[in-house]
Amino acid sequence: MALQRASDEQMRSIMKEIREGTNSCDENLARVRSWLNTQPHLPKIQEDRLLLAFIRGCKHDMERAKSKIDMYFTVREIMPEFFSQRNPLSPEIQDASSLMQAFPLPRLTPTGCRVTVHRFTNQDGNRFNNRDCFKYVFMTGDIRLMEEEPIIGDIFLFDMNNVNLSYFSKLSFPMVKKVLTCAQEAYPQRLKQIHILNAPTYVDKFVNLFKSLMKEKMRSRFHVHSGSLENLHKWIHPSVLPSDYGGQGDSIDKLHGQWMKKLESYRDWFLQQENVKADSSKRIGPTKNFNHINNRSECDGTFGWEGSFRRLSID
Repeated sequence: MALQRASDEQMRSIMKEIREGTNSCDENLARVRSWLNTQPHLPKIQEDRLLLAFIRGCKHDMERAKSKIDMYFTVREIMPEFFSQRNPLSPEIQDASSLMQAFPLPRLTPTGCRVTVHRFTNQDGNRFNNRDCFKYVFMTGDIRLMEEEPIIGDIFLFDMNNVNLSYFSKLSFPMVKKVLTCAQEAYPQRLKQIHILNAPTYVDKFVNLFKSLMKEKMRSRFHVHSGSLENLHKWIHPSVLPSDYGGQGDSIDKLHGQWMKKLESYRDWFLQQENVKADSSKRIGPTKNFNHINNRSECDGTFGWEGSFRRLSID
């Protein structure tokens, strides 16, 4: 499934938003390459597109881009539960992707944002393997790093229709903290909106928990929709949305099938990436950006968080 490129008019707005000039990419790509040569703990990265995704995602702020790149390859090292054994054809990933449909929509919004849909297909929470599902989500993110052209930002849409308490009972605070650390600190996305559809009555309790783990600027970007789709259409134009949500696009099932073909086409790339990660034993000197995850035992202790969603009381 091809990701639609921004129109010329949208691209002009995007270039202004990300502060990209005529020669910015070549100059800053050379700077990143030069910096990588001084970082023995980081792998030799072959793909310019991957590095450029970080540069553009950080609006050509080179210190932020370096920090994100460092974090990205560091989490690959210290979180193998999400970043190892990533064969799209494995039973684990096939099962995860059949239960959880998570993929970017092909069309951009009129403002130049990319919408990503997340939807569970079955109410049986016993099928939910949280690690495999999160691994699958990050695999999707990696493909976008390789293929996404410049955009204004991201919009995430979570459909709660088949989600019940049995799903939440399998989510621990430590794992959620790890996932949000990866999403917020290791990937160069600029998340503009988060929409929750078909929200159950108790969803506010969980939203508040997630908000407590997110950066402050993200907390105001949640929008919960429990009724009709009209309110969603005020935020996301129907031309972008799948037909399941009153949109003009193909059905979620059809789009997901196309995306799975895309995912499977990256099999060799994912296998080649197995050892493309940081080696913290070679890191030169302390790096303050990673003090909270440098210590492996601290990561295994899940950033100091205890408990799980099982302890939550629902009225």
